[in-house]
Amino acid sequence: MQTQKSSILRKILICALSCSALWALNQDSAEQATQATKEVESVNVATIPQGTNISPLNNQHVIELEAVGIGVAPQESCTPAQAVAMAKRAAIVDAYRQLGEQMYGIQLNSNDSVRNMVLQNSTIKTRLNALIRGAQIKETSCQQGVCQVNMELRLDGRVWSKVLGISL
Repeated sequence: MQTQKSSILRKILICALSCSALWALNQDSAEQATQATKEVESVNVATIPQGTNISPLNNQHVIELEAVGIGVAPQESCTPAQAVAMAKRAAIVDAYRQLGEQMYGIQLNSNDSVRNMVLQNSTIKTRLNALIRGAQIKETSCQQGVCQVNMELRLDGRVWSKVLGISL
């Protein structure tokens, strides 16, 4: 049983420190990424005192993120039920995307072309790579081919406050 607890604690620590390393990479800071990677490599279960329990979350340690996703039913769906299902799925995916942006930030690439002081072309591309588990749908409404999903994600602030750059 103690070995299993140690294994779980090690996985939690590695996950948290890996997230710190990813955050540092997104911040274009090689020093922070190198330091976070070294911390992950140096994690040793022996440094965790025996009998250590992970205390349950209490309200002061919880970070709550909320997102509202919107999805529109496609015009070329087979049935009205299929259209609503597709709009709801699109709204859920949109809410997940917004939660990911709140957790990890978003990579933005922009390119503008100007000729003779006149904007010719402007493109903006965004990219998000996030792992989200435990998000809950709080409310769903669908009207006239548009679905809205309210989603909530509760995070352990003891781990995520460092990644998100906030203080508890």
